[in-house]
Amino acid sequence: MIERFNFSSAGRPTERAFDDYVALYAGGSDVSRGRGPFRAEMRAWRLDGILLFDRRVTGAVHARKDRMAADAFSHIVLTLVVEGRLEGGADSGFVEALPGEIVIADTTRSTRTEPVDAHIITASVDRGIVEAGLGAAGGLHGVVLRPPSNLMLADFMQSLVRHGDALRPASLPPLSRAFVDILASVDGLVSRASSDTRRQEYIRREVVERHIALNLGDRGLSVETISATTGISRSALYRLFESEGGVAKLIQRRRLDRLRSALNVLAAERGAADPGVEGEADRQTLGELFLGFGFSNEDQARRLFAEAFGLTPRAYVEGLASLGADSSEASARRWIGWMTEVS
Repeated sequence: MIERFNFSSAGRPTERAFDDYVALYAGGSDVSRGRGPFRAEMRAWRLDGILLFDRRVTGAVHARKDRMAADAFSHIVLTLVVEGRLEGGADSGFVEALPGEIVIADTTRSTRTEPVDAHIITASVDRGIVEAGLGAAGGLHGVVLRPPSNLMLADFMQSLVRHGDALRPASLPPLSRAFVDILASVDGLVSRASSDTRRQEYIRREVVERHIALNLGDRGLSVETISATTGISRSALYRLFESEGGVAKLIQRRRLDRLRSALNVLAAERGAADPGVEGEADRQTLGELFLGFGFSNEDQARRLFAEAFGLTPRAYVEGLASLGADSSEASARRWIGWMTEVS
């Protein structure tokens, strides 16, 4: 199964519900009360380079004014209005989006939006995916995509939501590639020369990423084996992944990302059942995960995970499990981890 979480204000006292919603968004935006009563329902899925959110919300304002330098996010957000409306302003670069319209936001820029009796689908997308489809993303902030040019993109986003609970990890990379092509189909947005170059680079990177994902358990995975299998020279590999610190660093980070994802699922399954008790089955499960993702040994996995995320794998699982699988704080912790992967 892929990672996901839900949130609902239903059944909670109004102020408690809003406080929980604020805590849920604490890693990405500042939330304040909007006009009218507050209500929120959310479903979220972690895809491959895309975070997908299906939300019904009103009575809340979301803003990113003082956060850009602090969180260093760089991904692009596409919001499809299904029902109601999404109000913007000077910071957001648009005035209002109505049903059928899609708003683009750049997380390196300031935003302030208020959904009003809205059903919205939001995709937080790795900048590389967007630029592979559209070219340089610098001028996209505040752009509103309208029918008929955006119909394929709107249909695709809604289809992802409809089938989100049925998606499996193996299907995610092809869906990301499809997202690239569907973005390119939106009339009037593509900078053709820029997008063609970036798409070629994206395809080469995706080939390497795919190979790494399929071979994470191989401790011999290296620049040499990747080059031999993909046909991409070592020098080209270094150029492609220079910004990530090189291919070896990329492999290590992907192993840690996959381990954290597996620990999120493990914590959700365990819930709050005796989180502080370490049994033989618990030790075996973690040990199998460490070795299954290609770490040299369990000590290396524990050390690298703690360096990257500030907790040992066991403490990470216990902390999430003790909060309860559907708690706002547990969801917020998962969400923060997801955001770092698309930025």
